[in-house]
Amino acid sequence: MNLILVCGPWSSGTTAVSGMLEQLGARGLPPYFHTNDPRTPNSFESEAFRQVIGALADENTLGMRVDLSLAQARLGDFRARLETELAGSATPLFLKYPLSAVLLPEICQVFSPRLVYVLRPLLEIEATRQRRGWPAQYGAAGAQVLYPRMFETLIDRQFPTLIVRYSELLAEPARHAAMLAEFCGLSADDGRLAAAAAVVRGR
Repeated sequence: MNLILVCGPWSSGTTAVSGMLEQLGARGLPPYFHTNDPRTPNSFESEAFRQVIGALADENTLGMRVDLSLAQARLGDFRARLETELAGSATPLFLKYPLSAVLLPEICQVFSPRLVYVLRPLLEIEATRQRRGWPAQYGAAGAQVLYPRMFETLIDRQFPTLIVRYSELLAEPARHAAMLAEFCGLSADDGRLAAAAAVVRGR
């Protein structure tokens, strides 16, 4: 399975990156979860993926609900289901859900994905959380748990990883669209590249 996993805490810019991937020709897994933030109503978080991860980890505490062996087995079941549903499709699939960072080593072992890490300063993450009026785990407090999990995986395991700084993405969306397309193996023409860059320019 050709999976792209977009990784980052809430309020870090993962929705923008996911929107770019869709414009570049990657396949998502709708229906998507919709937020109460008018700036980012579509989170690009697959409801199916959220359901699987949410059964294994707790979005409120950012802790595990089950032991890691059971989590890996459930992820294996999810992969098998996806392979059946997407049989015959060679288009890369992207998934995104911040809580998945809690299970990143297990996800990597089951799916062997390409990882896109989105980095944003904690103060900016917290400012976005406050603007949205969301609970603490969706801001700096959550980032302080999820970023270490992401970087433990980066250090301890060898999976293809692209690191995107959100500030640089905003400053140079066209360059990042091309980077994402190349990293993810997407044959995006000039129209798709421009559409992907426009996702960010609209922010």
